[in-house]
Amino acid sequence: MHTFVGFTITGLVTASIYAIVAGGLTLTYATTGIFNWAHGAFAAIGAFTYWQFTANWHWPPLLALIVSVGLIGPAFGLVVEAVIMRRLDGTSEITRMAVTLALLIGIVSAINWIWDPSTPKVVTAMFADSAVHIVGQRLPVYDLIVVAIALVVGTALWWLLYHRRAGVRMRALVDDRTLLSLHGESPTATARLAWAIGTTTAVLAGVLIAPRTSLSAGGLALLIMNAFAAAVIGRLRSLPMTVVGAVILGLSTAYAQGYIGSNGSFPGWQYLIGLVNVVPAIVLFIALQFLPSERLRASRSQHLRENVPRPGWPGSLVLAGMVVVVTIAMVPLLAPGDLHTATQVWGVALVALSLVPLLGWAGRLSVCPFAFAVIGAMAWAHLTPDGAPWGLLAAAASAAAVAAVLSLLAVRLSPLYLALATAAFAITMDSWVVGLPPFDAVLRIPFTDVTLYRHRVQLFQAGTLSAPRPRIPGIPLSGDTAFFVFASIIFSLVLLMLVALRRSTAGLRMIASKDTAIGFEMVGSNRRTTTVMAFAVSGAIAGLGGALTAAAIERPSSDAFTFLGGLSVVVIVVIFGVASVASAVAAGTIVGAPFLTNLFPSWSQLTSSLTAVAGVGLGDNPNGVIRSGIRPAWESLLRRPGLLAVGIAVVGAGYGATVAGWLTNWELTAVLGVVVVTVPLIARNAERPGTPLGSVGELRDDALSDAPEVLAGSLPLSSDDRRALDALIGVRPDRRTATTR
Repeated sequence: MHTFVGFTITGLVTASIYAIVAGGLTLTYATTGIFNWAHGAFAAIGAFTYWQFTANWHWPPLLALIVSVGLIGPAFGLVVEAVIMRRLDGTSEITRMAVTLALLIGIVSAINWIWDPSTPKVVTAMFADSAVHIVGQRLPVYDLIVVAIALVVGTALWWLLYHRRAGVRMRALVDDRTLLSLHGESPTATARLAWAIGTTTAVLAGVLIAPRTSLSAGGLALLIMNAFAAAVIGRLRSLPMTVVGAVILGLSTAYAQGYIGSNGSFPGWQYLIGLVNVVPAIVLFIALQFLPSERLRASRSQHLRENVPRPGWPGSLVLAGMVVVVTIAMVPLLAPGDLHTATQVWGVALVALSLVPLLGWAGRLSVCPFAFAVIGAMAWAHLTPDGAPWGLLAAAASAAAVAAVLSLLAVRLSPLYLALATAAFAITMDSWVVGLPPFDAVLRIPFTDVTLYRHRVQLFQAGTLSAPRPRIPGIPLSGDTAFFVFASIIFSLVLLMLVALRRSTAGLRMIASKDTAIGFEMVGSNRRTTTVMAFAVSGAIAGLGGALTAAAIERPSSDAFTFLGGLSVVVIVVIFGVASVASAVAAGTIVGAPFLTNLFPSWSQLTSSLTAVAGVGLGDNPNGVIRSGIRPAWESLLRRPGLLAVGIAVVGAGYGATVAGWLTNWELTAVLGVVVVTVPLIARNAERPGTPLGSVGELRDDALSDAPEVLAGSLPLSSDDRRALDALIGVRPDRRTATTR
């Protein structure tokens, strides 16, 4: 009993911090409709600034607390609202998620840039030597202060939301921004207040938790993410239920740590020790199962500034061919070490490509691409240690099966809750499953002792996988050059298959389920079946990408497939255009290639920082760089074939001179930069005024008067277009008539 009371007290203190975090998260979401994935990074700002004030500058703890919470917290919230969040009006849930994820990545990178992550940082709690005794337990005074602050903050937030006019304005803002303006209230001022308060609570939580953990920007951001479960229990709108969720979460974590993490006396303990780290993720996933199914309402439709163009075969074939040609051309330019690292590019690109059908076409939010990738990597390493090619198919099938099962458990959830479910799955894989100790996989005939199969499984042997390169008779792939080209061919083939899927009836169904869920159901289509299919396709591609990535590294550790690494891939894909297959090429190049690291070896945070800067600007360009910038430039060049030929000739001459040793790689990079910038600019300036963008290569079905995504903006449809669309998505006219009646 004495031990139980001690664990309970510890759990309540932890619950107090979770309640502060979840309360602020609930406030901002209930007010603005934006779920802040960077909330944990805000807390990291509070923890590190408090450490700077007290440990380095030797400020009094109370003064450091006042400045961190009372000044830095509100000021940072006001800046975030004005510079980033205000631009997200009219964007999809995917864009909002990507922007806040980019903010998370940017803050973690900035903290690691300012404070050396290799230097230990310890925060001393206030009144560290003072304690009281309650029911026979020694309770530090600091813990009592934490509980008291949580009670005050929770009460203040509840009083503000439900008993003050400012709270009424906050709750009205997310329901109807226009109606709030008609009543003479300022939506901007209301959102500004909500972000200032929400950020302040996150900074406060960071300051309070700093003495209880080691300071690591990424670790602290993920630790605060644990509080998401409490917010979900409150359904992101009820503060009292959020507090209940925080108590459940805090007690569950404390009991798991006490009775499992510190007790190695029962059988199977070694397999459950990692479970302690993922208790919040498990609570989150369980809480999501008790939420009601997503309700489809016509009133929830909104005008979005995003569209999903359909890829054409000519452009897709050119892209696939360029992938292989450029890969072959890069080999002579790379040093052996750089070439070995670059072999990861197309595996990572496949993982990025897996997000296109799921996020870009079906509109189903997922943040676990590397979780599916690590499943493929493990399947490849364990099922085919000899490198047999069929192991790549087994890797894809294994990840597809897991993805389909996950989607069945979460298919009824709204996009945000679905994203949280995938986050819980990714954290569980990252912090528990891949670290499991060896175990025996046994297949027996039921009710007998006859063993059909027995295999000793160690998911990551001594922290790494032994992943062979594929072995195809007559085609040596063990070398980096051959494997690099082989991986590019696999990527190009998968890309073309995905283009075929997008142009098929199944692809149109994915788009329709995203654009108008209620209309999709009204014509007799099953949105859940489409979601399961999208998850399975995405999982298969990610699993194949994970297998190729593991084969490229040859002995990868689990650090190659972390949850935070997967978030970077998600953000980059959305930056370039989550509905475009070409975005995967950019993601693979940025994440898998060593170019920026080699150019600026002392700036280890440069790639993630640039990703974050581009990501937070998505509010101004939600369609992505490819749709708004690269594609118009390409179409302009197609109208000037002579200019395009000149550009290709200049690049070819520069490449030949570099291979011959007349130019350095730096000089070739300068030539490429000049051509890429000036040639499209000349082509655009040569356009006649009034030339419509997208007039070249805008592909549509012959039976339609325009592309489907264009027709969506010119409703109602003509009878001919309606019949053509019915044929494209496989809707029978008799079913449409029966449904509309």
